[in-house]
Amino acid sequence: MAKTKKKDKKLPKDLQESAHRIWLAGLGALSAASEEGSRFFHSLVERGQGLETKGRKGFTKAREEIETSAKKARERVEERVDDLWDKMDERLTEAMHRFGVPTRDEIQALTRRVEELNTKIDGLKGEDGGTAERKVYHVATHEDGWKVEAEGASRPTSVHGTKGEAVTAAKELAQHQAPSQVVVHKKDGKFQTEVTFDAN
Repeated sequence: MAKTKKKDKKLPKDLQESAHRIWLAGLGALSAASEEGSRFFHSLVERGQGLETKGRKGFTKAREEIETSAKKARERVEERVDDLWDKMDERLTEAMHRFGVPTRDEIQALTRRVEELNTKIDGLKGEDGGTAERKVYHVATHEDGWKVEAEGASRPTSVHGTKGEAVTAAKELAQHQAPSQVVVHKKDGKFQTEVTFDAN
């Protein structure tokens, strides 16, 4: 009977140790699972970051390719349109010459020449020992760009695409008509500057 009691006392102790070991093993498994889960989570984050970077690079590259293609297509279209306009202009000029109609440039050149002759005639009329009247040319806006117009004239001497071209033309004209003056106006019509040419 004494041996049986000893065995009975030993049995609960063994059970307690086994239960304690099982509990420790559970804690160890939980800790290992937590560590492994954390490592797995970090691994997933790193992969996600890599995919995001690749996706951004791919999107940027695709956008650049699309923009480049669009730019090239636009340039090709603009070149074709320019070529078409040049051909149309050439054919229109040829047709006008066939019918004896002068071009706008020819009309402007002729008008400038007539103005020069008129100015010279006016200068000859004033050669009586007195001072010749100063010829004034105005550079101002026009519906087709910028115009050069002699003061008192009913229509422009010439019309140009840019203000710079108009100022250059006015100065050339005024130099041949000295004493003369070029008055340049702003886009709103107000005075901007003037250049005076005295007779030699």
